Amino acid sequence: MSGVRLHLLRVGACRHLACMAARGDTWSVIDFPALCGLIHHPSQGWLLYDTGYASHFMDATASWPERLYRTVLPVHLPPSEVLATQLAALGLSASDVSHLVLSHFHGDHVAGLKDFPAAALYALGADVEQIQGMAGHRWRAAAAGMLPGLLPADFGQRLTRVDTLSRRALPGWMAPLAEGFDLFGDGSVLGVPLPGHSAGQLGLFLPDVDGRPVLLAGDACWSLPALREGRLPAWPTLAVTHDRRRYRETFEGLRRLVNREPALSLLPSHCTPAWEAYRDGR
Repeated sequence: MSGVRLHLLRVGACRHLACMAARGDTWSVIDFPALCGLIHHPSQGWLLYDTGYASHFMDATASWPERLYRTVLPVHLPPSEVLATQLAALGLSASDVSHLVLSHFHGDHVAGLKDFPAAALYALGADVEQIQGMAGHRWRAAAAGMLPGLLPADFGQRLTRVDTLSRRALPGWMAPLAEGFDLFGDGSVLGVPLPGHSAGQLGLFLPDVDGRPVLLAGDACWSLPALREGRLPAWPTLAVTHDRRRYRETFEGLRRLVNREPALSLLPSHCTPAWEAYRDGR
């Protein structure tokens, strides 16, 4: 047993058409929750995978062109879902979080970065370069769902580019995913590239959480049921994807994996059914 533990937290949500995330779904407006992984490592302490929404998001989108983001995707963050409130309910504060892994730099994944000033930050180099390349291009950044103003001033000083870490082969049954980056040098937390949605996008593979493997998959898909059925997002969603070809390749690889390996808990960042199934199965 690795001693790694995982809590899934819903930190706000946006509202959009169900069919945008999965072809064939309805035209009804539904919540897309921003789910974060709070992980306890036996020697490294507390780790967060993404931060979800925060008040900083509303500040960063108060004026145009950034306001375009929350106009297209209206956000709500009830007080009970604020990340600091949820941490406090677990007896924790922001200072207890030592490591913060960023799947990618869309605002719904990094809005709370400034609330963790002491945490070491981890991201793939391609995604770091993507958001840094948005500096000074406000319309382009807003259209891409990126808000460079959410990054803390000392972002570069606290950042580890995950692709500079040692590589470790994934278990053979994880094919077509072949290897990950070993965050702590013990094989317990592996960063796995899941490119397409963004320039890099970083998934997180936890080989042993309470005796079972977990893959936190970011936005490599939005709906686990749709992934199992091979239903890609609608074309407007794919149109704003960073690299549609690579997205489809990643999506298809995960589809084959999750249908072949039912023991794997694959958890997209915005899928309530996957979240509930994981919670109920614990």
